[in-house]
Amino acid sequence: MKKIAKIFLLSVLSCTFLHADNYTFGDGLQLGNSPIIIGGYISSMYEANRHTRYVDIDDIAVLAYGEYDHFDFLAEFEAADIYKKEVGDRRDESSNATFHIERLFGDYYLNDDKRIRLGKFNSDIGFWNQMPINVLRDTTSSPHLVNDFFPKLSTGINYEVRQVSESINRVSLTLQNNHDLDIDYNNINVDRHYALACDIVDHESTWRFGGGYFRFEPAQEAMYLLGALKVEKKEGDVLLESILRQDVQREELSYDIYAQGVWHIITKHDAILRVEVEKAPLTQKHDGNMVVGYTYRPLSNIALKGEYEAHQESDLNRWLFSLSVLF
Repeated sequence: MKKIAKIFLLSVLSCTFLHADNYTFGDGLQLGNSPIIIGGYISSMYEANRHTRYVDIDDIAVLAYGEYDHFDFLAEFEAADIYKKEVGDRRDESSNATFHIERLFGDYYLNDDKRIRLGKFNSDIGFWNQMPINVLRDTTSSPHLVNDFFPKLSTGINYEVRQVSESINRVSLTLQNNHDLDIDYNNINVDRHYALACDIVDHESTWRFGGGYFRFEPAQEAMYLLGALKVEKKEGDVLLESILRQDVQREELSYDIYAQGVWHIITKHDAILRVEVEKAPLTQKHDGNMVVGYTYRPLSNIALKGEYEAHQESDLNRWLFSLSVLF
């Protein structure tokens, strides 16, 4: 019954969007004459590795966002692994209908170049961490750098200044001195996070540097430095990110670096290659992996992806296929 109820809810929401007079597929639904727009996204995935194969509706989210005068806001409520079923010998299945606060923040623009953000938001670290929604990313999987080395989300204040000088395009300062707004929905449970980021733009290239400190349970502290480069051209994109992390109590140094190339083969079709090397935090385990992927976007808000992820340890190798849609 729970599965039927969830499918019914999704069907109702889809029909509500698709039959609204003022709705354009992928652009959200504006509530009357108000500045509020309602949207959402869904992502389903099939994974096959050496031991298991399963189908997963891994992300369902509702978004509310808008802008008025000097103010912007965004609210995002997400349920992960809402339905998961193994399709191998075991055939186990599970469901989860709990929605969490992934992002909830408001912006105030002092002028065209200065902005203050208050609430829960994506930590301003690197490039990949600013793309939390599957349909917007090049691959279904994410580099370990994003998941293991720093808190993906921060609850606090972010101050951003653009066009600082001719060479510095942007500076961002994040201050968190409290627990997360939703402590169950972050990759690391932190109660302190201070970070600084800086962008340098040169024609088709953007350099991003940053560093920070965070405190996480139980009574652990870590510091990190990150450097990244993004190059965007007509024929394809290049993304490079590297991070160095020092865990204070353990006196252990860990690192991760990955390089990714995206080739725009023809319109709507991309080929992706990513190579990554990691010395994992806390476990100090070394690993290297390579991802070969293909993405087809029939529309800008729909993505069909397939990829193979090969690791040094063959038990970690896997196939991933996903369908993701932004409403």
